Amino acid sequence: MPVHAVLGALQREYLLPYDGRPMLDVPGGDALYAAVGVALWDEAPGLISRVPRTYPEAWLADLAARGWDVRGVRRLDEVWEIRRICAPQARVTALAPLFARYGLTVPRSLLDYQPPPPGLDSKRQARRQTLRMTDLPAWLADEARTAIFTPYDFLTHFLIPAEVRRRGARHVLLMAGSGYMHPAFRAEMPALLLDIAAFFLTAAQARALFAGWTDDLNDIIQLLGQWGARVVIIFTGEGAHVAVPREARAWFVPFYPARLRNPCGREAAFAGGFAVGYLKTYDPLEAALYGAVAASFVQETLGALQALDPLPELRAARLEQMRALAQRRP
Repeated sequence: MPVHAVLGALQREYLLPYDGRPMLDVPGGDALYAAVGVALWDEAPGLISRVPRTYPEAWLADLAARGWDVRGVRRLDEVWEIRRICAPQARVTALAPLFARYGLTVPRSLLDYQPPPPGLDSKRQARRQTLRMTDLPAWLADEARTAIFTPYDFLTHFLIPAEVRRRGARHVLLMAGSGYMHPAFRAEMPALLLDIAAFFLTAAQARALFAGWTDDLNDIIQLLGQWGARVVIIFTGEGAHVAVPREARAWFVPFYPARLRNPCGREAAFAGGFAVGYLKTYDPLEAALYGAVAASFVQETLGALQALDPLPELRAARLEQMRALAQRRP
């Protein structure tokens, strides 16, 4: 039975790297990358997600063959968009020039693709992919001790963590969803962050949530701590600001200086590695070092699953290097 549950989106990924040849229609999604972050530390994750009938069954079979628990992945006889373009630019608006940079035409499988429209999540209306209480598998009550919620819609993050905790996953980690990191959702944030062990967000998301209040990351960390997050991790392009607001402890953990190839998944892998380190040590800094090592293998490979199975000696060496790179902050 899995100790670490990972909840969120499983997607079909079109990966356009910083350098190298693209990988088209491969397993992806933040839930997969977070699960890879767990698996990189020799732990078998359990996945909880909703997928449409267009998600390949063979991909789930491959994950199961690796020892991952996929019984929490619910396949629905419906269709919704699960394709994701992973490219160096944050927002993709036109596919033809994007693929032309790699000497490619737009794949036929993307001819009907429309980028997800910008906008806020609904506070009341569930989507087809929104997780429901009935989606939670029985094994949560048996072995799960941590639950990692990767970026998803507001209703999933607002309603499901308390139920997951009630069923036995004592430590809930939450990666912010951009659809609710907006001033319109500030009133709901104290309830959303109640008893959250670790809250992960980007600097851009943090400043978007507090627009009109403050753009100072230290102030934002204190506010998030007051709202309930025990550990706050804010990602920038250089690394992670890790803070325990109630204890006035903070560090900066840079991303490992590895070759950057994959534009997706680094932060999610960090969260997965963090969960493993946190459960082993209950030390936020040590957990962040585990996260940074997991992120390093994802950023230098193409495709989520290609990051798996590094030599244990290399993993241990990177962990020691990260200890030397971490900086205590006042």
